[in-house]
Amino acid sequence: MDKNKFIIILVWFLDVLSMWIVIPTLPELVKFYSVSPQMISYWVAVYALCALLATSILWQLSDIYWRKKILLLCVIWSFISSLIIPIYPIYLVFLIARAVNWITGWNISILQSIISDISKSKEERAKNMGIIWAIFGGWFIFGPLFWAILLHFWPMMPYWFMAVFSLVEVFIIWFLFSETNEHIHHRKIKFNLIKQLVEHLKIPRLNYFMISFFLLVTAFYIYQSVLPLYLSKHYWVSGSFSGYVMATSGLVLALNQWLLMGRFWLKKFNSNQLIFIINISLLIFYLLLTIVEPLYLFVGLLILLLPFRALLNPVYQSEIIEYTEVHKRWEIMWVLTSLQSLAMFIGPLLGWLLLEKNISIFGFSAIFIIISIIFVAKIVRFES
Repeated sequence: MDKNKFIIILVWFLDVLSMWIVIPTLPELVKFYSVSPQMISYWVAVYALCALLATSILWQLSDIYWRKKILLLCVIWSFISSLIIPIYPIYLVFLIARAVNWITGWNISILQSIISDISKSKEERAKNMGIIWAIFGGWFIFGPLFWAILLHFWPMMPYWFMAVFSLVEVFIIWFLFSETNEHIHHRKIKFNLIKQLVEHLKIPRLNYFMISFFLLVTAFYIYQSVLPLYLSKHYWVSGSFSGYVMATSGLVLALNQWLLMGRFWLKKFNSNQLIFIINISLLIFYLLLTIVEPLYLFVGLLILLLPFRALLNPVYQSEIIEYTEVHKRWEIMWVLTSLQSLAMFIGPLLGWLLLEKNISIFGFSAIFIIISIIFVAKIVRFES
């Protein structure tokens, strides 16, 4: 394996372990800081704001001033912010430190740029992107268990480990990572996301890809965000059962992207075929989920659709990057990540509303997929 590729996988693995550390520690933090659950949940709003800001800035900085330099600055600041939390046990300090950590810790934008740099072909890029997202899915299996064990010792123990992980990343990047950006392009930093989105939506073929991607990701987050509530309401199962379902989902996603992406999907099908497979398969599964009743069948369908969901990010992102001019790739990746962040915001709102109104979340999501298929058909006609 390429040295830089191995380093990026290792750095992303350590990032992912640290990324969602707040979620399993929330109940303990309420007691530790003696604040209300509402106060402790403000980090969600901080995350949304900081992640969006980081997505737009970090990509551009790494494109203008070298990947290694900006990535190193990110992990150093993540180390400092993680260290401050257990040293100064004050809620305001916690909130500020988390804000800093979400800005500098959300360096997947730089890591994806590096993956794009070292990939020699469209197929290799899709495979490498799949590995990155497989690690993200793997967190759902091991992350909560790891942090739950640490919480038995002290509520601040996970944050000490997070600081250690960041320090390890500093040494790895400093001494082992080699610069991959061969297309340094000095320019002014752009902040207007809406303007960039409109510009790319004017480009034939790319606009169809972007709209289809947004629709599919939104359809996924509509149900994913309220799945425990859905299972509890319709099947009266415990929160632990929902946790097991989500852990199994993470395992299926990780295995698909680690083992099947390069060995099966990319070998047996071209990109257009994969895009159709993603859309048609998701539509079939979503329609089945609207009518199936037994719990074991419902959970089985939910698990079986995940290999097709796992294809979505690497296939769409690789395809879009392939048809983007090299100096514009950082920009389109910024736009795609922002679209996904928007879907992560819209999806839960729709999910909560549909669940409250007793409207099928899967039937409603199927409408998004049908619209996506229309745009996919336009892509094929455009190429022919």
